[in-house]
Amino acid sequence: MYLVTAREMRELDRYTIEEIGLPGIVLMENAGRAVAEEIFLRFPKPKTATVLAGAGNNGGDGWVVARHLLDRGWKVHMWFIGSKEKMSADAGVFYQVCCRYAPVWHYSDGQKERLFRHLAEATVVVDALLGTGTRGGLRPPMDEVVRRLNQTPSPFVVSVDLPSGVDADTGAIENEAVRADLTVTFQYPKWGHYLRPGANVRGKLKVAEIGIFSGHEKTEREPRAQLNTPCLWQEYAQPRQEWAHKGTYGHLHVIGGAGGMLGAVVMAGEAAYRMGAGYVTLTVPESERLALAAKVTQQLIWSWPGQEVFDAGSADVWKEKRERFSAVAVGPGLGRFAGEEQWLGQLMEEVEVPLVLDADALNILAAHPSLFRRRKKGAVTILTPHPGEMARLIGSSTAEVEVQRHQVARQLALKTDMFVVLKGRYTVIAFPDGKQVLNPTGSPALAKAGSGDLLTGMIGSLLAQRIPAEKAVPMAVYLHGKAGEIAGPSSHGVMVDDLLRAIARVRSTTVPY
Repeated sequence: MYLVTAREMRELDRYTIEEIGLPGIVLMENAGRAVAEEIFLRFPKPKTATVLAGAGNNGGDGWVVARHLLDRGWKVHMWFIGSKEKMSADAGVFYQVCCRYAPVWHYSDGQKERLFRHLAEATVVVDALLGTGTRGGLRPPMDEVVRRLNQTPSPFVVSVDLPSGVDADTGAIENEAVRADLTVTFQYPKWGHYLRPGANVRGKLKVAEIGIFSGHEKTEREPRAQLNTPCLWQEYAQPRQEWAHKGTYGHLHVIGGAGGMLGAVVMAGEAAYRMGAGYVTLTVPESERLALAAKVTQQLIWSWPGQEVFDAGSADVWKEKRERFSAVAVGPGLGRFAGEEQWLGQLMEEVEVPLVLDADALNILAAHPSLFRRRKKGAVTILTPHPGEMARLIGSSTAEVEVQRHQVARQLALKTDMFVVLKGRYTVIAFPDGKQVLNPTGSPALAKAGSGDLLTGMIGSLLAQRIPAEKAVPMAVYLHGKAGEIAGPSSHGVMVDDLLRAIARVRSTTVPY
């Protein structure tokens, strides 16, 4: 499913209307009916509703909703907020229809108390003020109406397309925004549904098909982002072949595990096996070898020179066994050390198989940005920063990263020719060609130490199994999120072992066979 900007959505609307030939008024009817049907699912018996409609096409959708509610026996208070001179032609058609059904109130200073009373009386309030048309803060009188709606405690609020006051492309809220219980959007979700603070006010999100042309991959109008769903990678989630053996599923090399941080490399290795890798080798400093051997049974161990941390020249030994590995992950529990620039640069240059960089490997990159140039052009590389690590990589602040997650991820991917996995609620995956995938799965259960190490192992495992990066990365991120969702009855007490068991379950059951 595509994830679109407001501009992309307008172009898809225009293409459907002008080039395919489906009238806009038909799309408006379909949209309004879809919203009404969602209301009927939740309220099967007629109630009281207040519909707030603006002058644009979002308001037109609202008039259609009002008509369908009236047809089902609802008591509907219909309010127009705006200027009739600015009303769109299609919205004007349904406005006139509603005027023949029942009174339509026009907001003004003299009508404030009536509107406030209608808001308080309503079981359902329909927000059809602006939708994706928000640019900047809400202006009078809409800001006042939205403020009063948010102060009204009882109604179930349904926003049409997007809560009014939320920027469709960034999720920004300048002054006021409707706090919805349900948002019904059309054909494709918008970025503002998943970016904060807009994501915090949209309530449950429902995507309704309304007839907009969907064959965009055959045109130049194909959106640049998609929602991460199994259809993107399900061909690589099939059962194992009967005659397969361990060598069939690759060999992942995980490098990290400085003194006191062995758990990180162990967790990454365990997750890699849960995702199906045939072999996993863990590399730690020589001083940590015995401690690691006491912790693991299935993973292979290959120690490199170093006391608690790696020696600067220890990466030289990579050449001894390089032919064994089909993917490499560097960073879990790595630590910082003298000579780190030389050490990581050598690995980035010499590792020709897919390479995942996480945790302190990212912090070393941030401290020595010239290392980006050590990676050969076209070599598959995946960066997996959390917002703080991303801030260090781009020389910004965590707060600035969080308000422009998709932009900074895309910019870094384009600049470095690498895949960027910006972790967090609704993880953003940016591809080197500028395309993006946003991940909808996840749970607060993942908000604890070790979760990122598991994801590193999962991504590395799929890459080791020779799954293309554009499929392996979204697949791992999606399954990681699903594992968090099912790991336990309470997100507070979920442990790594719970997540590991859940990873095995979602790996085998997410895609029906």
